[in-house]
Amino acid sequence: MHSKFIIPLLSVNSLCSRMQGMQASKKASSHPADNLIKKLELYRLENRITQQELAEKIGVNFSTVSRWLNGKTTPNKIQAYHIEKFLKERGIYGKK
Repeated sequence: MHSKFIIPLLSVNSLCSRMQGMQASKKASSHPADNLIKKLELYRLENRITQQELAEKIGVNFSTVSRWLNGKTTPNKIQAYHIEKFLKERGIYGKK
């Protein structure tokens, strides 16, 4: 004998609206360091250096730079300070 399970299914419209809400909440929660990381990535690409080389210049591990650039983490306050200093010294971020 087979038992029947009733599984509630979401309609396609309901599922799409839930996903849009999740995406909107991600966009609304942008971190102040996002702009800093974009500038860091732009510097890396324009100067044709690897993430490893960039990490050495800033004084962090490669994996740290990789996580920043992939959006998995953001720099803490001390790291953000050193990134800003690094970019300012190169005339890329704010005033020297």
